[in-house]
Amino acid sequence: MKRMTLALTVVAALLQGCATVAVDRAKGLSEAAIRYAEATVAVVDVAIDAALDSSSELDLAGAPRKVEEAKQPERTKALAKLDDELVKTISLYTTLKNSINTTRAYFIGLQDLANGSPANEIGEGVQSLARRVEGINQALTTHASSKAPKLEEATISALGGLAKVVATQVHGAIVGKALQDHAPMIGRALVLQERVLREASLEINSRLKRTHTLFYQDRVVMPYQTGQLTQSWVDDRRAALKVRALRQADSTVSAAEGAAVQMQAVWQRILRGDYSTQEIIASLKDTEDLLSAVNMLNAALKTK
Repeated sequence: MKRMTLALTVVAALLQGCATVAVDRAKGLSEAAIRYAEATVAVVDVAIDAALDSSSELDLAGAPRKVEEAKQPERTKALAKLDDELVKTISLYTTLKNSINTTRAYFIGLQDLANGSPANEIGEGVQSLARRVEGINQALTTHASSKAPKLEEATISALGGLAKVVATQVHGAIVGKALQDHAPMIGRALVLQERVLREASLEINSRLKRTHTLFYQDRVVMPYQTGQLTQSWVDDRRAALKVRALRQADSTVSAAEGAAVQMQAVWQRILRGDYSTQEIIASLKDTEDLLSAVNMLNAALKTK
């Protein structure tokens, strides 16, 4: 009897240990999904500002001193055309934000399901989120913006085959079924996010480069040339060189796009039963560096 009791105790301890590992993995994945979403949504917000400011700054730099009254209606039409295209870009980026946030919610719901939360209630929530993800996928690919992402047939075929790699014996019946149903659409969402984030990163870096060049010339080079150096010059030079160092890192230029690529790798491993998230956590450092460069330059521009 004592041996039986001891054996049951050992089995119970092992099962508890397995459950603890599963819960820890689930928490780790949810945290990674949240960090990915927060970092990339911040990038999208910066990209929206960059798109608007870049257009306005180009117009400001090329503005004529005086416009004849006869030409003013023509300029009004030109502005309306520029504004229409910018609105499309902002709309696309807003749809991207919805995609990222809904994907994050899906991962959290999936892990609640894996953790043993009430299966019916959580399962319905996960299914609803997956349908919303697919709807946003459609909105991204059919968007009117010239920057809307397109998927090649080879990519679509590969995404369609993701359901075949689900390790149901590892995930259990309920989670495995959900993964098989949702694998292609979540994979498609991550690829579409990557494509739009590529455009967003280019938008940000283009403006960052232009703004940094003007800031460095105006606030660092010119005072040095004229010998009018103050403590503010020291602060401006420090900010300018830090931003320059961050901006020149190749990994920073494609930071948000790279994070989306790593999130795709995490998704592939989840399907196979591996909940490792180290790669996505590491790649988010590049995204944070990009945001740091933008914030540092914006803060420096506000001081005089």
